[in-house]
Amino acid sequence: MEMKQKIMIVDDAEINRQILMAILGDKYEYVQAGNGCQAVHLLQHDLTIDLILLDINMPEMNGFQVLERMNKFHWIDEIPVIIISSEEKRDVIERAYIFGAEDYIRRPFDSFIVCRRVQNILNLYANQKRLKQMVSDQIYEKEENNNLMIGILSHVVEFRNSESGEHILHIRMVTERLLRRLIQKTDQYQLSESDIAMITTAAALHDIGKINVPESILNKPGKLTQEEFEIIKTHTTIGADIIDQMISKSEKPLLRIAWEICRWHHERWDGHGYPDGLIGEQIPISAQVVALADVYDALISKRCYKNAYDHETAMDMIMSGECGAFNPLLLKCLYEISPELRMAVQGNMGEEAYRQEADRLAAEIMKKKSTPCSDRAQCMLESMQEQLEFFASLNGGIQFEYDHVSRLANIVNWNEPPQYRYSVMNVANQNCFKHLSQKDFHRLKDALDVTTPENREFSMSIMLPQGNDYEWCELRMHSLWSELSPDHYIGAVGQLIKPQHVTPELPLLDGLSEGENADGKNIRVAFEQLKQIFDIVRLVDPAHNAVMEIDDKGVLRQTGQHCAAFWENGGNCANCISTRALSQKTMLNKLEFTRRDMYYVVAKYLCINGTPCVLEMLSKMNEGRWIDANGTRFLLDKSRGENRELFSDALTGAYSRRYFETYLMHMEGMECVEIIDVDHFKQVNDTYGHLAGDVVLRDIAAAIQSCIRSTDILIRYGGDEFLLLFPKMSEKHMLEKNEKIKKAVESIVFTEYPDFHVTVSIGGVCGVHPIMEAIHQADKLMYENKRTL
Repeated sequence: MEMKQKIMIVDDAEINRQILMAILGDKYEYVQAGNGCQAVHLLQHDLTIDLILLDINMPEMNGFQVLERMNKFHWIDEIPVIIISSEEKRDVIERAYIFGAEDYIRRPFDSFIVCRRVQNILNLYANQKRLKQMVSDQIYEKEENNNLMIGILSHVVEFRNSESGEHILHIRMVTERLLRRLIQKTDQYQLSESDIAMITTAAALHDIGKINVPESILNKPGKLTQEEFEIIKTHTTIGADIIDQMISKSEKPLLRIAWEICRWHHERWDGHGYPDGLIGEQIPISAQVVALADVYDALISKRCYKNAYDHETAMDMIMSGECGAFNPLLLKCLYEISPELRMAVQGNMGEEAYRQEADRLAAEIMKKKSTPCSDRAQCMLESMQEQLEFFASLNGGIQFEYDHVSRLANIVNWNEPPQYRYSVMNVANQNCFKHLSQKDFHRLKDALDVTTPENREFSMSIMLPQGNDYEWCELRMHSLWSELSPDHYIGAVGQLIKPQHVTPELPLLDGLSEGENADGKNIRVAFEQLKQIFDIVRLVDPAHNAVMEIDDKGVLRQTGQHCAAFWENGGNCANCISTRALSQKTMLNKLEFTRRDMYYVVAKYLCINGTPCVLEMLSKMNEGRWIDANGTRFLLDKSRGENRELFSDALTGAYSRRYFETYLMHMEGMECVEIIDVDHFKQVNDTYGHLAGDVVLRDIAAAIQSCIRSTDILIRYGGDEFLLLFPKMSEKHMLEKNEKIKKAVESIVFTEYPDFHVTVSIGGVCGVHPIMEAIHQADKLMYENKRTL
């Protein structure tokens, strides 16, 4: 049965949605959204929409804002949009087309026009998709045929030479990885993606000249005579001549590169190679890279005249110069991709990890009773979509993809220049985690171990070295699972972001223009809204260390105050993100301290009536809007439509159990975890009543709060049980803190009930992860402490 095309109707008036569905009839499948926010949310989880009918004037997010999001994530390239609106102003219609709308239909609806325009747009996009697929299929088929012919030709040479059938695959693999590492280190050779593809393909033909060398020489098990070696050397010029005859008929870049590789892949950096004795950069980079790849694979592969060397021995022989002289920069590249090559030797070249993966795929095929060709492609697309959705929700920082089979992590550091941005690490190598403490490494491993196909994401704060100091970084992870075998873990994607690079989602800020024509009066209105979220909102000119203000007429002027005076540091800020936000014309975040308090600072560049400045928004950390005491801040409360009361225990003022359960994963980095229980609390309730019990709990919570830091977290975990979390504290200091808490509780005087005194039992652990295990152990220790009373 033919599948129906899917149309999303986005309109805040249900009657309009019903009218459109009635006009279009039942030949389409419909998805409805009552506003722009709902539409964007639906698109984030389902991009199989064939057409969107979009209203302009809607609450929460209007049609233009939806189009902005669709342009930002490139959805507009795949999903056509028809605007449906009663607006008749020309500038509104023009704006809709500028934002990417395909058509504009005015209300009241004409059923004939609606049906024809919807069908025309759907047909147009369906034809475009079909044509794209046809072109893609043709290109893919042509590339596959080219690779197949090159593979056949190269395998003929391998067959005559009695080499491993994988020799060509290895040469191409090592060549590509060397080239990719090379372009990260230098732009000296000006290699494009097309160049890399052509060199990698042409590398398969490097020994084509051996087709004219006698097999008795090629396969001789002993040492060659000088005469035999001279004959072997001719394969370079013979191969070049074969390619040269093809060049005379077709001047293609691939043939030119193949000619260079065939003739010069035995040249050496010091001039002692053959056939022409080229020196240094006289050798084309294509031939240099293939020469190094050829030597590496020759060492690790079994030949008729030798056994295979292991990876480490082969690397030592090449790096020490035993196998000839090579470009020092290429040797550095080879050394840096050594972890990848080791895994390739242990994996692609026949070891257990890849065999296990092959077995797993075979088992999945057997379960499905048929070869899942289309399923496999679909699952690959879904996996890529899952990764893209994860990365699309993030911004900048260091991103990585981890493959559990190969144990390799592909890392992209967006803070680095392009030539240094990409790298690959072998997680089996301990040096991969040299910047990560053992404690954080085990926390990360434990957190990954408890992910499931249903709960794939978590985040935590970790400490990383920064020069001679350390700084907190936010790590977000998303585990990946096989769709064909749901319980099979296949890897993870993640991102590491420094706190001051994390940009919270503040819908209010979307309305603050960063252009040259921001109006001062509009900024004043936004100020009043932002003051409902932040403790301090101000404008500064960091270039002149001045605090600014906007008068009633919307004019920006200096107040005479020094912008750094708030921080009580007696001078300019050492790491002023407002200065950076001004110079980069962006928004940055950081943590900053006064002598008494810690603040979360958001600095956003603005240009008001042509004058550049920075909007600073500050929130005090100890007022309860911080849900991750590890040094990062999960912005909640009014900016997200949430209230502190949702996560606060009304009686004690501590955090509630709901807060703990909602943000459990953000607490995984806690160094110390304690359980505090009120002794004989039932007797208090039975003797004096529940009102007295409430007084006791309230005063005990206040006593505990008086002993802890603003970065520590106190949670009312049960009726008379408290959970206390310390982000950074030694066991010695934790025990000292426990004694302080016990004395503070014992010294409480209940004026309403002067006849009784209370005590608490405490159990705590340090360095135990995950947090639920830490709570379990702390609870056991608390009961042991209680039994000593």
